[in-house]
Amino acid sequence: MMMEESESGSDSRQPELLEVGKHDSEDRISRLPDPILCHILSFVPAEHAVATRILSSRWNLVWTWLSNLCFDDELCERPAINMHIDDALTKDTAQRFDKFVHRLSLRALDPLFGLTNTFAGMNAYPCIGFEDFVNWVLDRTNPATLAKFSLQCSNLTDLSLLKFWVSSAIMRNVREIEIYLESHGLHTLFYFFERQDPVELPESLCTSTTLEVLLLYSDFVINIPPSGLCFPCLKFLHIEMYCLPNNLTERLFSACPVLEELSIVGLLINADVVTNFNISSRTLKKLGIRFDIGDQGTSYNEHKILIRAPNLERFHIIDHALVSYMVHELHSLTEAFIDVSYFERPSPSYVERPLPQAKRVLELLEGVNEIKFMSLSAETMFALDLAYEDFFPTFPNLTYLEVHTGGTSWKLLLAILNSLPNLEVLLIHSLAVRDSGSIFEEPVPRCLLFHVKKIEMRSFGGYEHEFQLVKYFLKNIVTLEKLIVTSWAWARTSEEKFKQCQELLTFERASKFCQVEFL
Repeated sequence: MMMEESESGSDSRQPELLEVGKHDSEDRISRLPDPILCHILSFVPAEHAVATRILSSRWNLVWTWLSNLCFDDELCERPAINMHIDDALTKDTAQRFDKFVHRLSLRALDPLFGLTNTFAGMNAYPCIGFEDFVNWVLDRTNPATLAKFSLQCSNLTDLSLLKFWVSSAIMRNVREIEIYLESHGLHTLFYFFERQDPVELPESLCTSTTLEVLLLYSDFVINIPPSGLCFPCLKFLHIEMYCLPNNLTERLFSACPVLEELSIVGLLINADVVTNFNISSRTLKKLGIRFDIGDQGTSYNEHKILIRAPNLERFHIIDHALVSYMVHELHSLTEAFIDVSYFERPSPSYVERPLPQAKRVLELLEGVNEIKFMSLSAETMFALDLAYEDFFPTFPNLTYLEVHTGGTSWKLLLAILNSLPNLEVLLIHSLAVRDSGSIFEEPVPRCLLFHVKKIEMRSFGGYEHEFQLVKYFLKNIVTLEKLIVTSWAWARTSEEKFKQCQELLTFERASKFCQVEFL
């Protein structure tokens, strides 16, 4: 009886299980409203979105209502600073997937382009030109307002089409434009020195009343209107330039009335042609600058950059040319990341000694001395080592300092600490400090006596001068609450690290509440 009841119960549940399976096999996505489907498709390149039209009649016209049009031939990527193995594998997988979707999209476009095919597998479909595809999509999409127009192209054969495409996007009241042409990218110029004439953008770009974000990852020409005002609604601008005419660099960055974020990448190879930058804005809040000089570049240059931005809050600079900075009215600035490099490569055109050129970094620091957070790279510290004599600007509001010592002299590090009367947190990378033998001979900086609460020392190798620096901090900082020492993962064995930790714990501590962590 028990067995019969069990079997009967099993039979009674079987239809229910089948019903669940049937329900799960339904196409729920296709039942979603068009706005939601368009939102989903807005996250993929246009080619992938168009390919969905072959799924069913339900999807046939969904893609024509996309407000984001992102075109990418072969999913070419913008150059990355570091390409790891995993990134390469990901890129390879993405490219193979893209080719598969491309063949699907060819089937979708077949009746529209009039393509003929003798079936011999999906690879038999001919290749549609990228330019034709972009034209076809722009001609068939319906939205009167575009949220985003993105173009990433490795090789655009007809550059005149770019003007037409951008103009078309502007006519649709686009809010964001992103353009990357690999043939005109700065990485191509930097590594291969294949100079291309900059691409001219339409004049309507500067007068658009809807454009809020403009990302130009290649060398372009922008014609500023005679009135001097442009981009009336632009809030974020990223621009990369090789050709640096002063009529552009002196006017563009000060002509945007509501600009809040600005990112500039420039290739300053020719030191004999002086370039002047003028960044004057009352609305600017974030500023990023990167200057490269190539293998033939030099710090012996007369390039100048004027920055006047009373509402600027964050400043990030990577400058391998070490241009001359004139910085004024940065009253709202709270964070500065400074990475400037000084190269001692004499040029026949210049006879100055290295010291005056290196002093430019001191002039820059003097202009940002009201900040609360500052990060100094090892290259910056090297330039400061060359420039420092007896003066270092005071930072009365700075409470957090990150510094990469990289062989810095103790004299310079002591001068920096003496200029930070209210420092609370100190983060030190690469603890190599020269002349550390005199570390206990100078007066202790005021910030170490009264304010510093936390010190983190990374890349600890266990050398004598590093132990001296740790001993100095523990002995003199009464207010210290935590000292964190992080060793190189490969520098020592576990036993050696344990001995180092034991030695650190024996050092005298001025603070009764200080915790020491060795990682």
